[in-house]
Amino acid sequence: MAGHTKAEKDALELLEEAWDGELPVDPVRIAKSLGIEVLGVSLKKDVSGALVKKAEETDPSILLNVKDSRTRKRFSCAHELGHYILRLEEPTPQYEYVDYRDQSSSTGTIEEERYANSFAASLLMPEVAVKVLHDRGLSPLRMAKKFGVSPEAMAIRLDNLGLS
Repeated sequence: MAGHTKAEKDALELLEEAWDGELPVDPVRIAKSLGIEVLGVSLKKDVSGALVKKAEETDPSILLNVKDSRTRKRFSCAHELGHYILRLEEPTPQYEYVDYRDQSSSTGTIEEERYANSFAASLLMPEVAVKVLHDRGLSPLRMAKKFGVSPEAMAIRLDNLGLS
């Protein structure tokens, strides 16, 4: 576990609690196991997802842009789960908030967005499973299909794990 980021550790903990070991990891099922409703809605063109909590509601909701591809929706859901996990650690959680996954999320300039992206990658492409499939000689494209992620996300994950 040495060298793992906080996001990777947090994703691994959640996988240990809520993942059955089957690929692809289902971020919607994991969200629902935490009491989070996941809804497909029409969002602005440049917004892929949002984590929304209203004061009168106990649990937040994850909103996913219905116009996005399946792989983008999966990553957006996992990304918003990362925001949720991070907010659980706040000493006094806010009663109302909205976090959007938009173009600024992928630039990596905001620390919380970097955390959420790393969390999502670690959740959807668990390190152990990536290494097993890599050692079996699966191509990055076949691995992307197995994990239900885009080829770009798979390439970044392989690179980050030193497997590219």
